[in-house]
Amino acid sequence: MYSEKRYLLIGLVVGVLLSGLFFYYFAPRYTVIKSEDTVLKQDTWTGHSWRFVGNDWTPIVGVNRDWEKIDQALVSALRIPFAQVNTAEALQQLKGKHPVLSQLSNEELIERIKFVYSRQVLVNMYLDSFMKIEQQKK
Repeated sequence: MYSEKRYLLIGLVVGVLLSGLFFYYFAPRYTVIKSEDTVLKQDTWTGHSWRFVGNDWTPIVGVNRDWEKIDQALVSALRIPFAQVNTAEALQQLKGKHPVLSQLSNEELIERIKFVYSRQVLVNMYLDSFMKIEQQKK
């Protein structure tokens, strides 16, 4: 009778330890993602997310928007010229002319082009405005 109780106790302890290890390593409920300026927590069981703001977790509410209509409205409002370009062919030519770009996928290259171009345009716009203000002061 004593050995049966001992086996039961050992089995319970091992079961609790294995269950704890399983839930800790294979089925964690929350994952915390740290980026440059924000900390996000996501519930992997339900998909809900929170952002850490001012010592408090605030829920992130998803909003579905029709981004194509919004983008079209912005293009027409800002009078942005829209060229008809075969993107795949243009990217191939760009990669052929600059071999360092050939190691990037088309999607990565497009994202990098957007980043570099928008950064340059914004810096130029800011510096142009700054110089105009400085010239007006003189």
